[in-house]
Amino acid sequence: MRKKVSLVLGSGGARGITQLGVIKWLTDNGFEINEVVGCSIGSLVGAAFAEGKNKELGEWMSKLTKRMVFLLMDFGDPRYGFLKGQRVLTTMQEVFEDLPIENMKIKYTAVATDMTNQEDVVFRSGSVYNAIRASIAIPGVFKSVVTEDGRFLVDGGVLNPLPINYVQYRENIIIAVNLDGNRDLLTPIAYDKLNAISLWQESYFAMRRRLTQLSIELYKPNYVIHIPHNISGIWDFDRSEFLMDKGYEYAEANLGHLIKK
Repeated sequence: MRKKVSLVLGSGGARGITQLGVIKWLTDNGFEINEVVGCSIGSLVGAAFAEGKNKELGEWMSKLTKRMVFLLMDFGDPRYGFLKGQRVLTTMQEVFEDLPIENMKIKYTAVATDMTNQEDVVFRSGSVYNAIRASIAIPGVFKSVVTEDGRFLVDGGVLNPLPINYVQYRENIIIAVNLDGNRDLLTPIAYDKLNAISLWQESYFAMRRRLTQLSIELYKPNYVIHIPHNISGIWDFDRSEFLMDKGYEYAEANLGHLIKK
């Protein structure tokens, strides 16, 4: 059995911490992850793993409280995004370094969205922190990144919430972690009872689920680990220990048969 893995890490806020649990399961069971492709929270988790610091990131995340999460929010001018996003990355440097992507231990790709040209922007060189900062820039939440050549960069999940198409080692086992779940994993919702904001949110989730499913159907990863989108809220980083444990469980449930062959 092939044991080398290209791991695709999707976007989805705090539920992306489940991806640390997936990584732990894979490494515990003898798989060699020699490529990570990620967007949004997946770009951060992937960078920590590419530098061999995923365990340290997990330990740091597991200590977060609601108050600590709030203190990481560097509020800015709401016209450009409620949060600047710099405080999070500055704190992250206590966990892993800002290295040139081309010097990282394994193949690493981060994906952001260029709103000016309405296309993906792929980072495979340069500062990993610059790549993460662009990739996590949730529109209206984090301040967007404007490049020297005039591109307006926001969260990679806007156009490509599960960037399977940027895997380079196609001969690997390709495993994708979908943070938008499957319909059969979702709690039934009484849509006629939702207020306007809640209905907008559920419509956004439905759009993301459809984009992700289209990506899976088109690019056909070998395995997909589906994480229900309602497993946590976008800011529930204070539940990181629970989320890592759930990621490990979902990996076992979806991939456990591979180690029994």
